[in-house]
Amino acid sequence: MEPLDLTSYQKLNESFRRRMVCRIGIDCGFFIEMNYMLNAMLYCLAHRIKFQLYSDDANFGTGVGWTEYFLPFCEEVHEPFHQKYNFHRSSPWRHILRLCIVQKTLGPVAWKVKKNLKTFVGRLKAFGAYGEYVLFAQDVPAEVPQMYYVPELGIDDDYMGTYALIARMVWRLQPDMLKQREAYRKKISLPSVFSGVQIRGGDKVSETRLIDGTTIIQKLNLRGGECLFVLTDDYRQFLKARETFPQFRLLTLCQESEMGYYHKQFCQEDLQSKKKAISRLIISVDLLLSCKSFVGSITTGPSVFVMKMRHEDPKVQAVDCPKEELPSALQKPIYVRSVISMRNV
Repeated sequence: MEPLDLTSYQKLNESFRRRMVCRIGIDCGFFIEMNYMLNAMLYCLAHRIKFQLYSDDANFGTGVGWTEYFLPFCEEVHEPFHQKYNFHRSSPWRHILRLCIVQKTLGPVAWKVKKNLKTFVGRLKAFGAYGEYVLFAQDVPAEVPQMYYVPELGIDDDYMGTYALIARMVWRLQPDMLKQREAYRKKISLPSVFSGVQIRGGDKVSETRLIDGTTIIQKLNLRGGECLFVLTDDYRQFLKARETFPQFRLLTLCQESEMGYYHKQFCQEDLQSKKKAISRLIISVDLLLSCKSFVGSITTGPSVFVMKMRHEDPKVQAVDCPKEELPSALQKPIYVRSVISMRNV
């Protein structure tokens, strides 16, 4: 797959008349936020809308935003009103009305109306700041286009292929992150050839059933002596995997103090602790993008990102979804992916 030329993308993006400002780092984990951003970029590309980014208050940084970890790829805006009026797409009215029936309250309607009013006020503020009608992150529909034809960039592909192209274009680590990556590789003595898995713990159990590390690692069919890099948020999972599979050389960047990722708790940590944790996560995923083989779950953000980036690689698998169904499953919302996952494990 030929990489997408950043300069060509920027030139085309700047030529579009309509504008969207997409806010990243709102209220989800890093790779869920990344997925929202990439889908917004695809939507803008398909509809010839200029894509701009707002990340000043991103929940994964210390106030710098996207460029704290990655090189810039588009124009960023810094008007503070985006923090209040630019947010993820809210549930459709049919879902809201269904909730009202189930909960026997009009609370969901009041919530939806409040969101719509905030969007209206935000549009007025954006018009005052930019002198034009501006789309926000909440304007990206749940169903993004499935085919993309952008002759200026040589794109004539489906969703998965175009997603991977755009993702690789924006996935450019800052020099300091590259130095950290090499330092971590040296610290854990990670070889050039290794396999990888993700084992999730923490608050993910509130969305779906957690899959144990033994089931995930067995899917790889490794031979004795091979090296396995484990992305996990719970060091106890790493210790258990190492005890269960002594024939493999297991490595991780997870810290001994980490006992599962809990998003609300993470957002309350001090900024430097948060930055170190996100840096390790990003570097771990960067390593998994080049591992020999990988197994993850369709219910976890980092695994979904790796599988979408490497969707054509036969050695990249989901423990909870057949390979032939994977492209479709990876595009579904979490509640659908959770059902698929439980059906297959």
